[in-house]
Amino acid sequence: MKANQTSAIPVVELMQLKQATCKKLSVGADGDITYQIASTPDKKHLYLSLQDSGSKGYFSHEWVDAEKVAAILDEAAATLAGVTSKVFRPAFSGQSSNNAPFLAAVLLSEGLLKKDGVHGMRLHATGDIDNWLKKQLSQKGKPFRVRMDGKPIEAAAASENQSTGKDAAHANRQTA
Repeated sequence: MKANQTSAIPVVELMQLKQATCKKLSVGADGDITYQIASTPDKKHLYLSLQDSGSKGYFSHEWVDAEKVAAILDEAAATLAGVTSKVFRPAFSGQSSNNAPFLAAVLLSEGLLKKDGVHGMRLHATGDIDNWLKKQLSQKGKPFRVRMDGKPIEAAAASENQSTGKDAAHANRQTA
């Protein structure tokens, strides 16, 4: 993507409903995961975003549509053997190998997943996604603006200013 195309990533207003931390899935892993839950101002769509890994682990900050997560959880609920965190990969555009297990840790913390009593890395959906969605959407939130890819808005503005500044300088030279 060219620098002047960064404005194609939408900047939207969301309502921050919650910011929390949770433990990672791996017992010996360093740091806690910080995540946010937000909705659209009309409370029709819910999103989750990983904000910090508490360590040097890479991950995507993008805003993940809770409907994608709900669909994956519904499929997981139908699997008696349980699932691994890998099932959450399709929820992300980003390709980091930490995205899915970090999201699974968030969902475990939110009560939407539980660990298998026998197989430590297997997870089971609790079947409570609809109630959880309703509860989240009923909360009041604080408005804030985000890029849906999770990158800072300032980065987009700086890129646009650079390209606009170059265009303006070019126009000034041609009119002189």
